[in-house]
Amino acid sequence: MPRAISSVGVLILASLVLASFTQARDDRIPSPSEFLGLDIGADGVLATYDQIVDYWKAVDALSDRIAVQELGTTTLGRPYIAAVVTSPDNQGRLDEYRLVNDRLYDPRTTSDAEARELIARGRTIVAIQMGIHSDEIAAPQTSLELAHRFATDETSWMRRVLDETILILSPSHNPDGAQLVAEWHAKTLGTPYYGGPLPFLYHHYAGHDNNRDWYMFTQKESRLTVGRIWNVWHPQISLDVHQMQADGARMFLPPYLDPVDPHIDSIVQSQTRVLGSSMAASLIAQGKTGVVTEAIYDLWTPARAYVNYHGGVRILAEVASARLARPMTLSLSGLRPGLGYDPRQVSANFPRVWEGGTWRLRDIMDYEHAAIDALLDHAARNRRSWLANFWEVNKNAVGRGAPRGGPYALVVAAAQRDPLAAHEMLRALQIGGVEVQRALTPFSAGGVQYGAGSHVILMDQPASAFARTLTAIQRYPDIRSYDGGPPRRPYDVTAYTMPLLMGVSVAEVADRFDADLALAPTPLPPAPGVVRPGSAARYVFAHDSAGMRAAIALARDGVPLGWARERFSHQGRTFVPGTFVVPSASGVRQALAAAAGALPVTVLPLEGAGPAMTPIRLPRVGLYQSYAVSMDEGWTRWIFDDWQMPYVTIRNHDLNPGPGESPAPLTARFDVIVLPDQSATAIVNGIGSGQAPPELVGGIGEAGVAALQGFVEQGGTLVAIDSASMLPVTRFGLPVENVVGLAGTGEFFGPGSILRTEVDADHPIGYGSPERGIAWFEDSPAFRLASPARAVVRYPSQDPPLVSGWLLGGERLNGTTAVAEVPLGRGRVVLFGFRPQYRAQTWATLGLFFNALFYSTVPG
Repeated sequence: MPRAISSVGVLILASLVLASFTQARDDRIPSPSEFLGLDIGADGVLATYDQIVDYWKAVDALSDRIAVQELGTTTLGRPYIAAVVTSPDNQGRLDEYRLVNDRLYDPRTTSDAEARELIARGRTIVAIQMGIHSDEIAAPQTSLELAHRFATDETSWMRRVLDETILILSPSHNPDGAQLVAEWHAKTLGTPYYGGPLPFLYHHYAGHDNNRDWYMFTQKESRLTVGRIWNVWHPQISLDVHQMQADGARMFLPPYLDPVDPHIDSIVQSQTRVLGSSMAASLIAQGKTGVVTEAIYDLWTPARAYVNYHGGVRILAEVASARLARPMTLSLSGLRPGLGYDPRQVSANFPRVWEGGTWRLRDIMDYEHAAIDALLDHAARNRRSWLANFWEVNKNAVGRGAPRGGPYALVVAAAQRDPLAAHEMLRALQIGGVEVQRALTPFSAGGVQYGAGSHVILMDQPASAFARTLTAIQRYPDIRSYDGGPPRRPYDVTAYTMPLLMGVSVAEVADRFDADLALAPTPLPPAPGVVRPGSAARYVFAHDSAGMRAAIALARDGVPLGWARERFSHQGRTFVPGTFVVPSASGVRQALAAAAGALPVTVLPLEGAGPAMTPIRLPRVGLYQSYAVSMDEGWTRWIFDDWQMPYVTIRNHDLNPGPGESPAPLTARFDVIVLPDQSATAIVNGIGSGQAPPELVGGIGEAGVAALQGFVEQGGTLVAIDSASMLPVTRFGLPVENVVGLAGTGEFFGPGSILRTEVDADHPIGYGSPERGIAWFEDSPAFRLASPARAVVRYPSQDPPLVSGWLLGGERLNGTTAVAEVPLGRGRVVLFGFRPQYRAQTWATLGLFFNALFYSTVPG
């Protein structure tokens, strides 16, 4: 759409390029190859994200079919763009069509007669996310060619697509990673390690998990996609363009494998099958071999499928990868069977075998073009059907509650053990389009009294499926590879129950009730904190999420504080061990008031000596970062940055500096070193020789293992998370055994579930936790201890551990240890047999993790 754009340089360049082609080639828009001076799609050629933005903006300035919008900035400050692509007439009526779709999305505002008229004049809304995972490089390159085609193709087919649909296309869902990988490509092209493992996370925090963030919305890119595309446009179809392993099928398209989340509407399930099958048939008809459906990927978790819970269909398109932008040669016999098919044999869901040969970036892009064309053709030809079914799905959504088998409402009581966690859960649901009501007065529901300020999520709303699936208990089916065979591994995790992960009490209320409710503002403001008046020798506040944030802030500012060692009472209130205690001193009340002004913290003054206190201070934290990258390290960094916990990144060189170097002892720099979830082998060995530049090869080595052990023996604390815990267990000679390692695959299986635990709340690491808690268990270890190791968190002795998800052989965990403190020399090792900071979602166990860090400042 011709108009001024934000980058003057891009506009000038576009004008100059256009002028040159006007003189020579009849006034046309340059191709991306012509504009960028690159042979886009050729072997070894990769445009950067910055170049991709330049081209899209240049085409926008020259075309009346394309309008590029800058939605915000990314984690590292790059522009996050999306292009609205449609006919010139539709471009002039975007607000009208958006309103049409809004009314079809919310049947509470629209009658059936009005819906029929809206369906007749609406447009199919299609959202396309290119390059979600940044080492899957083809899709952003394909977007360049799409920009040119959308702007210049004058065929009747393209005109119909542009007339009947409105496309919102993101050239990259992860711009920072797209730029980073393109720069790495340029740096390593022609070297022996080109196409090897990337020595960095290609999303600054989430790595490959950036599309597992579509219900907590912790990352900026997630919030931009949801808040500025999906919730604004409510697409009938959303396409995610990915790449997969090189040595299997050439392309996956739906239908998906079982299981399907039961909260996804049956119409959505059926439409997904129809559209995916139609796309696959189109590719096969064009001679595209090696297309598989109903294999590999399931339709279970909302972490990867947002629109399925908001009236639309999510199509996943996965194309086989090459060696970044360099070709690969594969033989038919060298292809590997995958879940639900064998790429070497014809089957019902794999009708044409790819015979092998050279596979290159151009092939990937061609398959992506064919898939996108097939999707847009279906969306345009079946516009009325897509809109009518969208309307029916949303009618079902607003009728989801009682008496149709679902609860009438979900109630989040005002009185919560962890008010900040409750606020964050409600905030995430609001970002996900869920309407949250606030009770203005006390009310009764389901035989329970709730106070004013409680929050209610009524099920008669369009996003009810999203709210329902995220608050329900998951029961993943026991699926076997064959009758009597081993369990079939899910594609992703099996549980995501937010109230359990976040330690929030949520009640399902089956029957209607009366309450004085008002729609809560979005975003929901946190409850205010307060410092109670009164003279004080000490101040106290609760050890919950808000209290931990306040403690970090106070410690960062040098305010002395500590933990109450024992239970105590004051003015009729009982306080548990671990309650935060702050001695009164000059400026302390002002510091507490600042903390309470930003957090829902209630600070109480105590007269007299108060309880016995264990002093703590801000820990000096070292976080290990391997070049054999760990996503758990990225998530840990995100939590540290978000909670403003200072830390220092530790690299291999810090633990194994090499001959002739004598760095300061680790205890002089750190109180605690954190090993994020990563195998001991990866930590010790790192990236193999020849797979990366020499300075990035290898891990901490034997010298690094010895340095970590020496750090502990000299008084430091080592916190090892999940699989990383096996490094100190196996290499330090700790009196600890991993009992899960004794189980066979058929006997024990925990592929990503929420388990119940018992917490020693009198231990400093357990301070602030309820005695009955949870653990995120994903192929994790569990420990049997001998003296002097001490259990902090255990799995129950008799009750089945599983709460949500799928667990086989759970009795093996009964009575075993999930978190242990193991003294060693003058220091200690803290073993987490699970990830207490999993994907920044497990607020219920973050306190354990932060306690372990602060505990490092307490002498052993």
